[in-house]
Amino acid sequence: MLNYSYYPFKNKIEEIDFNDLLILREVSEGWYIDYKVQGLKITDFAKHLSAFANQYGGWLIIGISEAPDGSRTASEFLGIPNEQLEKLSRDIREASAAHVNPEVLYEEKVIKGPLEDIGLAEGKSILVIGIPMSHNTPHIHASGRIYRRLADQSKPKEETDRYILDELWRRGKNHQDKIKDFLKNIPELPESQSDNPWVHIYFKPADGQLAPEKSLSFDEFSKIVRNTNNDILGVHAPMQAINTTANGFIARQIENNDPSLASLTIRWWHGGRVRFDIPLNQFDFKGFIATQERNKYAFDFCKLAHEVGFKDMKIVDYSMFIQTLASLSISYIHMLNLTSDKRDIYSCYTLRNVFHTSPYVDSELFMKRIREFSLPLTVDRIISIPSEPTEETMFFHPHKNLHIEHDSYERNKAVPFIFSLPLIYQIFESVGIISNIDDLTKDNDIWGFSKVNNATNTVPNQTN
Repeated sequence: MLNYSYYPFKNKIEEIDFNDLLILREVSEGWYIDYKVQGLKITDFAKHLSAFANQYGGWLIIGISEAPDGSRTASEFLGIPNEQLEKLSRDIREASAAHVNPEVLYEEKVIKGPLEDIGLAEGKSILVIGIPMSHNTPHIHASGRIYRRLADQSKPKEETDRYILDELWRRGKNHQDKIKDFLKNIPELPESQSDNPWVHIYFKPADGQLAPEKSLSFDEFSKIVRNTNNDILGVHAPMQAINTTANGFIARQIENNDPSLASLTIRWWHGGRVRFDIPLNQFDFKGFIATQERNKYAFDFCKLAHEVGFKDMKIVDYSMFIQTLASLSISYIHMLNLTSDKRDIYSCYTLRNVFHTSPYVDSELFMKRIREFSLPLTVDRIISIPSEPTEETMFFHPHKNLHIEHDSYERNKAVPFIFSLPLIYQIFESVGIISNIDDLTKDNDIWGFSKVNNATNTVPNQTN
């Protein structure tokens, strides 16, 4: 259920019944309530939706007449014919999506007759539309006007007061600024790890879409990140340290790592936001050549570096990055599916401590590219994309790409990679690993499938 400034009913909106409607006989039309006997024109629906959203939120209830005594409370529950419901719902949806900018968030509930206690006849229904107070203001009507709900006016009032208009703009901006500050915040690191390279990725559900009714419990979170029930059929990175936080949960991979240090982490905030903290392994020449048992082209990479004149270098190994990102992504997708979260997702990232490092992926085609264009050198200390994260600038992950089938490994294994693809491409391009999408899609080695433990489909631990 959405967060309402005023809620007149006893039950949640999806459980509203005739007893909740009877309460309306004591509730006058005004700031928060508007009764309508029948549907409106689409443009008029848009006025009411935007007016409630711009003010304190409220309820548009269709199929109820006002009391004739001037009290403006609910009188008769006349209802609307059931055959009109589909069109009415469609008109409201169009009013919100096409006649108000930005779109108004709302939810609806149909109460069908016959209900003798309130006099609602068979074949008739009451339609309840709930509109929360918006933080994405002002919502501008297609006519170019800005409407607000004012006191006991049954019609929304066009707003012309400059002070009020400025307040609406400020309310929307303050909300966006808070989200930006949240998404730009990266965790502090212990002093011994303060120079290590990391990738921090935020995911957030879309603001203008209905949040799920179900919350994620600690037990459910724990089972997902540990894969206790083997629900994750594709790649995953098992977590060993799981605990609650002030506003969510956190899981860290501490096996073969010092538990007191920062490590591979997934942090969940109630409401659906999440952050991945992914450490990247960094080496000098000697240390990197020692990895040639797992990195097929490590020696050739170092040899080429010497040939072009590198005396010393810091090498950041991205060979397991795609698999690691996918392993955290599939856990997040399972969390969204478990809570029935149907919102689209947006993401942004920060790459830190990569100044004057040379990126490496264990790929034959990568080696071919650097022989032609020389070794890439990352010249930015911190890379944050987008620098000012908003839904207009962040990476978009449509909900249609989040579907998983619990009984099919073949169908599921591609899901986290498709979900992560916009981030993979942008991160690899920003450090110079690739220069176009073909470098990614046509390079089988770059995806790191040969490095995954095929017996358990787990990603090897990152070292700090």
